[in-house]
Amino acid sequence: MTTILTPLERALIELVAAENWPGFRIDGLYVKKRENTGVGRYTSLEDSHKQQLNDGDYGAQGWLLEMEGIKHGLGFVVNVSAGAINYLEIAVYGNESWDGVERIWKLV
Repeated sequence: MTTILTPLERALIELVAAENWPGFRIDGLYVKKRENTGVGRYTSLEDSHKQQLNDGDYGAQGWLLEMEGIKHGLGFVVNVSAGAINYLEIAVYGNESWDGVERIWKLV
């Protein structure tokens, strides 16, 4: 079963795509699974457009995710494996926990 991206997931992937993959289409991305780790979340992704990308971990330079209740903010990275977008990882900085609930957030 696939589900749509949350507004937070969409914003993070759009930011990473704009910096790393000009012309990447977000409209074909779907969530296969979300896994909360207690200090972050993995969102497994599927691209219905099958856009080819170079393998690696991609971020957006100089950006931090701030969220209500998370003192030091969160980092994020998009993983590409076997030429396809694989997952979005969101993780807290420091020794805080996060239950995976998307509270009020902003990118700074």
